[in-house]
Amino acid sequence: MFHEGHRRLLERARALGDYLIVGVTSDTYDRERGKLNVRDSVGTRIESVRESGFADEIIIEEYLGQKVSDIARLGVDIFAIGSDWEGKFDYLSKYCEVVYLERTKGISSTELRNEGAKLLRIGIVSDTLDDGGICAQSHFVSGIEISGVFFPVNETEGDDASSEAFRRKYDLQKAFDSEAGLFEWNNIVYVHTRINNRFRCAKAALAAGCNVVCDMPMDDSKEAEEIKEIAKGRGLTFVEYTPISYLLSEVTLTISKQEGQR
Repeated sequence: MFHEGHRRLLERARALGDYLIVGVTSDTYDRERGKLNVRDSVGTRIESVRESGFADEIIIEEYLGQKVSDIARLGVDIFAIGSDWEGKFDYLSKYCEVVYLERTKGISSTELRNEGAKLLRIGIVSDTLDDGGICAQSHFVSGIEISGVFFPVNETEGDDASSEAFRRKYDLQKAFDSEAGLFEWNNIVYVHTRINNRFRCAKAALAAGCNVVCDMPMDDSKEAEEIKEIAKGRGLTFVEYTPISYLLSEVTLTISKQEGQR
């Protein structure tokens, strides 16, 4: 959906040159690249861009690789995009200057609330600077934002791991100084800790009224069943989030066993 953060992005892009061409992805392309929960149709988004008053021309992006041909066809000197995509489009520097524009933190949240949409804020409880992939994946779902992170005291892996280091790495809004603060701020808590701390964190988040996404497995199956029952009893959601590294280790173990049986 088009919101105030996009409008400010277009305003800064417009200041980079004398003619601004804005690309809007088609509904079909959005589905093909895994964009979930697209709120506004391509027609609505085009009209929103037009009404902003910053676009001299609007084009529709319909397939992967179109940017290169559009740059050549339209004689583009500068390609500009939000800083949340930083590094992803460096390959275009062969054809024109690439500029990553700093996004306006919190603006999307304000706009979604003002328009009556339900914003889902996700807070992360972690003990490592690895995010499990959730920050990157959040870009593909409209109506959610990763707000910030909290590191349990003395639970971190590595001397350099901290809430603030994690916040900087993934460009989040807040490094929470308490678990309770993170629970109060967010609708959903992602528990991304070592196995021995997952049950406690998930249980505390549910007790605070938060829905929970949690790395699996826990220490034992009884803990997982207990957490699911607690969530059900409180009318909350508990979802297992299995990191890709765990999946790969399980696959490797399975293949090794198969090879040994031959």
